[in-house]
Amino acid sequence: MHPVSCVPVLLVLLLTAEIGRAQQSVTPDTRGLDFKPFGLLAIQDNGRRKPIDTFAKQTLVHLTGRSTYADKAGRKWTANDLLLSALLETHDWKNEPMILVSFGKLKEQLGLEKTQRRFPFAQLSGSPELQRIANEARALKQAEKPLERLQQEALSVSDRLALLAHVVDGSAFLIVPAPKSETDPWLVPDPGGVAEYYSESQFEAAFSQLRAMVNAYSQGDSLQFGRAANQLRQNLRALSPAIYPTESKLRLEYFYNHFDGFYRAIWFYGIAFLTLLIAHLRKRGRVLRNFGVVIALVGLAFMALELCCAA
Repeated sequence: MHPVSCVPVLLVLLLTAEIGRAQQSVTPDTRGLDFKPFGLLAIQDNGRRKPIDTFAKQTLVHLTGRSTYADKAGRKWTANDLLLSALLETHDWKNEPMILVSFGKLKEQLGLEKTQRRFPFAQLSGSPELQRIANEARALKQAEKPLERLQQEALSVSDRLALLAHVVDGSAFLIVPAPKSETDPWLVPDPGGVAEYYSESQFEAAFSQLRAMVNAYSQGDSLQFGRAANQLRQNLRALSPAIYPTESKLRLEYFYNHFDGFYRAIWFYGIAFLTLLIAHLRKRGRVLRNFGVVIALVGLAFMALELCCAA
């Protein structure tokens, strides 16, 4: 239903860097890498220019319903690590039970285990029944007719399968900026494909750093991985400075992704409540009550900052 390319763009880079699939019988241990430089790279997704960090988080949540993922062996993956691993096929993601199917009636219709919430791409993409229901739903949607819950859920699962397929085959990795207009499509870093916008000499520096970043990732080299990702971001921005997001915008959105303002606000509100409660029960003076009010205001500030960043 959603064919996955056998030779994704970044796997070609692996072969070029002489780190082919034959040398990767074991998934590289990349848990110690600093993914911030990679996460700060800009990507175009549904017309919006955003940090890869945002795209990776949204992708993982959409696929699995969670912000992190633990594979069958128990290894925990962050969003950026999983995204790059899927692009490079350093792990068999097609057979990981990671695609969310939460609706009981759909699981029953597809003959899936009712108590399980996530299933492998390979299993779902090979289901003729899922394809039939999804096709019916698309036809109804195109005709602007209402969909039943079963059909809506089938469409959602089909969208998740398509998203993972686009990640694995590299077609979602749109990091090469358009040269002129903000509305023009970005391109995957394929030397042949980018010729539509740039000459080989123009893109050579960026491609070299992309290859170095992929090489360092596959070797678990945190220092070189970060250096190559930072340099790649500079090279891509140099191709189209007016179109590529500014460093401040990328860093602000990255900060927002990891700020967790609401979570922090809850803690401050809890401390403020306990402080005011103690002040009331012990009949303490104004100082303790004022302290509680200040803590509550700090929590309010965190919540306001979260809302401002979201806007």
